[in-house]
Amino acid sequence: MLWTRVASGVVLAPLFLLLVYLEFPYFAGLVVALAGAMAWEFSRMDSNSGSKRRALITTAAVAAVAAMAFGYVAPAYIIVGLASVALVVADQIAGRNGLRVLHIAVVYVAVPALCLLYVMTIGGAQSIFWVLAVVWATDIGAYACGRILGGPKLAPAISPNKTWSGAVGGLISGVLASAAVLFWGYGQQIMVGLVLLAAGLSVVSQIGDLFESALKRRYQVKDSGGLIPGHGGVMDRFDGLWAAAPVAAVFCLVLKGGVETW
Repeated sequence: MLWTRVASGVVLAPLFLLLVYLEFPYFAGLVVALAGAMAWEFSRMDSNSGSKRRALITTAAVAAVAAMAFGYVAPAYIIVGLASVALVVADQIAGRNGLRVLHIAVVYVAVPALCLLYVMTIGGAQSIFWVLAVVWATDIGAYACGRILGGPKLAPAISPNKTWSGAVGGLISGVLASAAVLFWGYGQQIMVGLVLLAAGLSVVSQIGDLFESALKRRYQVKDSGGLIPGHGGVMDRFDGLWAAAPVAAVFCLVLKGGVETW
């Protein structure tokens, strides 16, 4: 399984990074595709969902993201309106018992996707590369340190394989990756503030991983899907990025720019 994960990463990572480098509209198309796949996987995990609900969740998420993608920074009320219409229709199709699941799916899938597009619009590919460096290094560092060092479990009731050593190793790896990208990539001096931003993003990405593990435990599935060999589904691979995206968007909003201005 480890070598399968590595092989998938070697094949898919360069393509992903290329689409980031090309920026709009290629990156927007990538985000829309990921959001659609994640929405489908999310709905599949709900054993009470019928085919109509699955299609509706997918459509709602992709429509919301597409509105942002083609407008780059579409007004917030357009997104809210699309989500509201989707939920009203879903209420008629699925009944009130399914509304909570639909709310979670639309928010969990669409909002981080929109935030990624916002980060690209405000900070360009450089900011997305920084986010990816922190998230991916956190994931790799947590996996490696957890396997090598072991030790006390981080959240055994949610994910029995995750350890505190892995969490700390992921945090350190994320911060180091941030420093490498900013210094060698853009010649920025590493300051305490940037270290704290990277550390915060790293922690959030790990929380996103735990949240997705909790969802899988709630629905009693091992993986969200099987689209990516060795990794499971799209949700399994991008859970950390989807959690980090809103935080990165807040960084861009508050600091009024991308990583080059921080």
